[in-house]
Amino acid sequence: MADWRADSLVEELLPEELDWQRWVRRYPLAMLSLAALGGYLLGRSRGPEIVEAVTARAADTISENVHHLIDSRS
Repeated sequence: MADWRADSLVEELLPEELDWQRWVRRYPLAMLSLAALGGYLLGRSRGPEIVEAVTARAADTISENVHHLIDSRS
């Protein structure tokens, strides 16, 4: 299973020279509002694809865990 962190994902999406963590510390409510608006707009335009990807990932994770449980009991 790949190890990922939300901040590394954000850093990949934003330009390197943008210190987004400083902006979040300085203006937390404004940045939270901006993130919520972005999520809303992304969900409206790509909602079904996002739900499908999250569902597929959840099913894969559950399947892996079940296989590990079965293997550990044998």
